[in-house]
Amino acid sequence: MAAVLEQTPEPDPRPDLAPGQRAPGTLPQPSQSPVAVAANSGLKPIERLTSDSRIARINPESDAKTVLRYSSLFARNYIRSDYNFCAAKIAVARGGKVRALEAALRDTSEWLRKTEQWLLRHNVRPIELPHDLIELTITRPLAGLLVRCLTQYDRVYARATERVAQGKITGDDRARILNNAERRLKQIVQICMPDNDQYDADGERRG
Repeated sequence: MAAVLEQTPEPDPRPDLAPGQRAPGTLPQPSQSPVAVAANSGLKPIERLTSDSRIARINPESDAKTVLRYSSLFARNYIRSDYNFCAAKIAVARGGKVRALEAALRDTSEWLRKTEQWLLRHNVRPIELPHDLIELTITRPLAGLLVRCLTQYDRVYARATERVAQGKITGDDRARILNNAERRLKQIVQICMPDNDQYDADGERRG
């Protein structure tokens, strides 16, 4: 069984916003503290991934496996509901759709890397969050990049939770960071949905 994909750890992910200011379209911070949420999350194990029959029908470039460790409810739900769908669509993507997916995945990975770097500037004691493991199929290198992004997201989730618990950032900071990260990952699903012929060669979606 393969090891968990390794990733590296921003300036402020939204420097245009004042500390504590919420980005447009983001959700307010829950009233319950992040640590209490993490400690009581009791993530239910994923018994079956949605779209597993879809991924079984394709002829992927690769059927490599990797093990993903996750602690957040968002990562769990994304893995369960969206990962196999995206991995299958990535496997059959061609032309401009490949360009669009690659650009979005690389941009998301870089944003997450810079965000984790920014969080790591605030030194705190590590907190061990409840976690689970899931084995995923890598149908193509771009699917591996999606797994990398999910791993990076979960690291950002853990870093942000630790820093809220120890007073280094505010709950609003954490909520803003996670909402921005989740929006980027959900956008990958939206790019996967249209067929290949809906994209121009440069990766732009046809109107």
